[in-house]
Amino acid sequence: MKSLRRYSIVSMFLALAIVIGYVESFIPLFIPGFKLGLANVIIMIMIYEFKWYEAFLVDVLRIIILGIIFGTLLNPIFFMSLVGGLLSFIVMLIFSKLKVFSIIGVSVLGALSHSFGQIIVAIIILSLNAVIYFFPFIALLSLGSGILSGLIARTYLKRSITNNYIDVNNKFNDND
Repeated sequence: MKSLRRYSIVSMFLALAIVIGYVESFIPLFIPGFKLGLANVIIMIMIYEFKWYEAFLVDVLRIIILGIIFGTLLNPIFFMSLVGGLLSFIVMLIFSKLKVFSIIGVSVLGALSHSFGQIIVAIIILSLNAVIYFFPFIALLSLGSGILSGLIARTYLKRSITNNYIDVNNKFNDND
């Protein structure tokens, strides 16, 4: 029964990340392909509250499911999103464990690394080095979106309804 509750909550976080990712795709921004990355708030919350592999699973499944929904699965946009998401996850996981930055700093590092990963994939797939010139603009936007995502995640974690399930190691606990 305990694992069923755990799977249910992780599934709800996955659903929420998918909905946020879908809705934010309709927010127009002036740089093509740039999104606010608000679905990343869910991943950050999970990195801080759940086991790392549960957060990783939600991150990868979110990217795959949104790729299916938008019809971008296995095309360059999908691979840009996947590599950016994986690099962002790794950076946020490492820096959340090192505890040298606040959650806002971790979020900014995640946003910047996501953009960097996307630029690298674009250069490789498109064989177009000129894409690197977009990075300063994207990095500036990533800074803003990282701060916004970090603020939202920090607010959630302070007021979390799941705080009743967190043990002393700040991990989701289903021992009740």
